[in-house]
Amino acid sequence: MAQIILAPLLLGGLRPWALAILAILTGIGIVAICLRAGPVQISKHVLYLWLGIGGLIGWSVLQSLAVWPLQAYPFNAPRIALVPNGWLNMAFYLNWLGGVLTLTTLVARMQSHLTVIVARTLVVACALQVVLATSAELLGWQTTFWFAKQAHLGDWTGSFANRNAFGTLIAFGIVACLFLYHQSDASSRGKRLDQAGGWLALAMVFAVALTQSHSRLGFAMAILGSALFVALTPSEITNRLKRLLLTALGCIAILGVVAVASPELWARFIDLSRTDLIQRDDLWMTALHAISERPITGWGADGIAVVIAHFATPDLNANANWFSSHNLWLDSSLVFGIPTTLILLAAIVIAFVMAIANGKHRDTRALLIALLGMGLLGSVGDWVMVMPALILPVVMMAMTRLEATFAPRRARPAPLDRAAQSPVPDQAG
Repeated sequence: MAQIILAPLLLGGLRPWALAILAILTGIGIVAICLRAGPVQISKHVLYLWLGIGGLIGWSVLQSLAVWPLQAYPFNAPRIALVPNGWLNMAFYLNWLGGVLTLTTLVARMQSHLTVIVARTLVVACALQVVLATSAELLGWQTTFWFAKQAHLGDWTGSFANRNAFGTLIAFGIVACLFLYHQSDASSRGKRLDQAGGWLALAMVFAVALTQSHSRLGFAMAILGSALFVALTPSEITNRLKRLLLTALGCIAILGVVAVASPELWARFIDLSRTDLIQRDDLWMTALHAISERPITGWGADGIAVVIAHFATPDLNANANWFSSHNLWLDSSLVFGIPTTLILLAAIVIAFVMAIANGKHRDTRALLIALLGMGLLGSVGDWVMVMPALILPVVMMAMTRLEATFAPRRARPAPLDRAAQSPVPDQAG
């Protein structure tokens, strides 16, 4: 839980020093649980996770070895990887991620309400970011909390120094607030508002902060995630068709309010109608050209900047350091190749589908579907979804549901889920 709050404060957690801090916390947590509980049995899905991590690291190491035929075009090198030591950073990140998911399964065995706890911790992290962004705005600081970044002056970025990263976290926080509001077991809507209305109030505060970030991606993710959660969450009052209609009308109303209340954000959406996507189209075309040159083997870890600089289209800004194609699936294809990317995508989808399909509690299932939809949209629109601050709550909730579904059967308290406690039959299924 500490990492969910700490990672956003550390520039998203992707810097080597920040990731080292998070990795130390993960190791301490695993050791503490093992010392407390004694020998632990690792679930099969955790073993599959580590096999996948080992496979990705092994392929990256193989790319970096000088055992390949000479790459005559466009780089003369006896290896695939353009940065031979680039696999080290990736291996560190993957080992940390595997450690976090392993720690999550261990904690889930002792705490049946872990999904709710993760959601509450996520809301705390978002509230802290909003406080930081509001403070910077009120005090008139013409910089981020870490360094001056002229591109985002005037945007609310919190401690991320990136508006899309800030917007994505806040979008997750909005959906988490809706989930926590729905946990109330009140018998009427009025009592639920009285007992849990504070979560909706926080969601509205987060929505205002989101508009001030001017992040189109974050705003689109918030609309998608909220709509999915509301449409899929069981209701005693309205059936599925009515919920879909009300959700659609709500989205239209939100767009109308944003067009009036936040003209800067609305103007950025209007910019999407231009013939160019502010370098995105040239960047994606550059990435596709580079992928077509090595569709099977890829170019190795940490080589994206070199590849994009070499294959840059004439209109791509050559003065920018394009360390990413701003599309994680294009990035993965550049690094690992298309076959490995397809295997990785299939594994992620299968894991989420298993967690969603086997979940007995409809609130949690709706939350996972919303997070999956938001994550996929975020991965297509930018690179920030790989940040520990953003990937942590998503994968932790998914792993919690997998552990609850496939862990060895044993007596455990019923999860804190309003839908599981309600005697009303499921109208959505």
